[in-house]
Amino acid sequence: MITLAFAAPDFASLRQALVHPELESAAILLARVAPHADGDGLRLIVIDAHVPGDVDYVERTAVNVTLDPSFCLRLEKRARLEGLALVYCHTHVHAGEPRFSPIDDACERDLMAYLDRRDPAGRPHVALLLSEDRAVARRLGTHEPVRCIEVGATIEVAVAGDAEDQGVNLEVHDRQILAFGAAGQARIAAQRVAVVGLGGTGSLITQQLAHLGVRRFVLIDHDVVEATNLNRLVGGEPGDVGLTPKVEVARRAILRLQPEAEVIALRNDVTEAGIGRRLADVDFIFSCTDSHASRHLINQLSYQYRVPAIDMGVSLTVSEAEAVRLAGHVKMLAPGLPCLWCVNHLDARAVREELMTEAQRAADPYFQAGQGVPQPSVISLNGAVASLAITMFLAAVAGAPSSPRYLTYDGNRGRVNGLAAAAQTDCVFCGAESSAGGGDEFPLPERAHG
Repeated sequence: MITLAFAAPDFASLRQALVHPELESAAILLARVAPHADGDGLRLIVIDAHVPGDVDYVERTAVNVTLDPSFCLRLEKRARLEGLALVYCHTHVHAGEPRFSPIDDACERDLMAYLDRRDPAGRPHVALLLSEDRAVARRLGTHEPVRCIEVGATIEVAVAGDAEDQGVNLEVHDRQILAFGAAGQARIAAQRVAVVGLGGTGSLITQQLAHLGVRRFVLIDHDVVEATNLNRLVGGEPGDVGLTPKVEVARRAILRLQPEAEVIALRNDVTEAGIGRRLADVDFIFSCTDSHASRHLINQLSYQYRVPAIDMGVSLTVSEAEAVRLAGHVKMLAPGLPCLWCVNHLDARAVREELMTEAQRAADPYFQAGQGVPQPSVISLNGAVASLAITMFLAAVAGAPSSPRYLTYDGNRGRVNGLAAAAQTDCVFCGAESSAGGGDEFPLPERAHG
């Protein structure tokens, strides 16, 4: 499946710019191509939309639209030189479900033949058809459907793909359908979700997702179950200690609830070479890791590939006066929302040190020893934060009526607060001149070898 990903509110703006009550319109979009790591699918990241002016049309009527070749040629040349995909967009005047016409079929065949002659690389160009309130998309010159999403504080599905068209179990999810509707439940079931870190919060997140009806998972964690995990690891059993990877415990828990679920379990650190890139293939990421390096990687990837993510953290600290402080946070990462660097949730030195090899750390005079000291942890605090994260996911994906995308939890006072935070305009990860939307143009951080 090809997914065409817009940053919010670009798809809505495109529709507003093009849809006309009496005349057809057209536009050409440029998108970066990010093939899935397993070779099964593509993510096209829209980076530019070029809407023609009146002088750029050769013909524009209620039933036909033709752009001036000079308008198209400069964009087709840029796509060829930069390895971009072209998205040819046009409208139909009347509201309702748009359908590609036989004339569209013939024009696309000719256009693909022309593009193949100019650039034999076989890039996955797309045709996007808009009406007043609907859209449909396909790979140019074929009947292969293309899914279109707009990623922001909410994930709007502009064009559904095959996964959204699959039925859901109405009996099992009846009470959720009463809350979100059948369409909301279908959007939940269509999500391919990654969970990074399958410990206390990650195991709870995975369990709740399976109950909700998510059926496709990518799980990443390099650890094996330890005895000290059993007080908070959902699905963990005494017989797993020292033997079972945490990802296998999570897989087992998912399959007990969703026997037909597709679960890819990677016993790796997400910062290992090539592992983080696997996250660009999913629809949503839960960051349940306490490593600054792994959270930095997920933060960068989320904006770079337009894959929404939720970062969460739990803090249980004991002061010298033996006072216990219970706290947590939940933060969504998506276009239009500030990233973890903008809200000071990452430490640059910790990121650098965690990506070093042991030899590099030993040779570094600035390395601070004593990292990895065990921290207090209880399942109830993990559960509170995990449930806040899942509710935020439901708000973003299924339309649950909850607007905050940055929450703090004060367990001592029993308070959850929504915070307002602004993105830094010069941020190199989410700002206007950043790696955001860059796809494979920018390398992801990886742990050094050796």
